[in-house]
Amino acid sequence: MMAIIIGFFLLTVVVRVVPVYIDDFTLSQIIDSIDDRDSRRGIDSERDVRVYLKKRLRLERIESVSVSDMDIKYGNELLTIDFEYEARTPFMGNIDTVIKFEHHHEMGVQ
Repeated sequence: MMAIIIGFFLLTVVVRVVPVYIDDFTLSQIIDSIDDRDSRRGIDSERDVRVYLKKRLRLERIESVSVSDMDIKYGNELLTIDFEYEARTPFMGNIDTVIKFEHHHEMGVQ
């Protein structure tokens, strides 16, 4: 009986927590895709970066972070994107999980 309870608990952890990390990984891939040469077309300003990220976040259905929460600096030689966010998901009953993420991305601007 104890093995079933432990198994149920571990399964609940996996079902509730893993999707949050998958969304964060997808978010990192979206930001890294800006550095891709094909994606770089038409991205010439901070506004273009925000529009691109907003479209991609909506396409991938990532709702835990907003583009307005991101600190985006588009300079002459460097694009910097900094942000942090918390993902809160229900765990069991009235217990929630809160996972904090911090991101700092830098890429060269041509």
